Amino acid sequence: MTFQKRCGGATGCVSTNGKPRDLNRFRKISRYIMQEDRLQKHVSVKEALKTAADLKLGNRLSEEDKGRVVEEIIICLRLDRCSNTLTQRLSGGERKRLSIALELVDNPPVIFLDEPTTGLDDLSSAQCILLLQQLARGGRTVICSVHTPSARLFAAFDHVFVVSEGQCVFTGPPHQVVPFLKSTLSLDCPTHYNPADFGELPP
Repeated sequence: MTFQKRCGGATGCVSTNGKPRDLNRFRKISRYIMQEDRLQKHVSVKEALKTAADLKLGNRLSEEDKGRVVEEIIICLRLDRCSNTLTQRLSGGERKRLSIALELVDNPPVIFLDEPTTGLDDLSSAQCILLLQQLARGGRTVICSVHTPSARLFAAFDHVFVVSEGQCVFTGPPHQVVPFLKSTLSLDCPTHYNPADFGELPP
């Protein structure tokens, strides 16, 4: 299933690597994973991935090769213990990993995720971000929106884009956010306070 979000009244030029984006090509190389997991509840993890492989890979690979792709993704995303479990019986973290797995079948180089930690406890959230970090280390570009992450999750990102009232206020490594706020805006974040929560401190 494909879902698209559209907005009206916006103008401008979207660039990738400094060049105007070729929308058709960009759609082919990127995947968008929604905040809410939309899974078929009466199929198992392995069945869902096999169906995705048939739809996304078609005749490009043999059935044997597609089976290998599915097994590799199951192991990579630590879904082997629940590979035969119906999706309706998965935990929140397992559902999120399956949603990601379904989009990895044809190995996209760019992955967008909307609030991937929503509804997950601290442990599952940390595991999810660690997984995304591993995918990025493997050569993919992983972009996700996260609302006020914990200090631990905030520090795990390579690059953050901080937004306030729809405008970018900072872009760069997470460890530079606090020094930037102090030197540029004279905002001194307390030593043991989560930088991602600092913007919500009362004046």
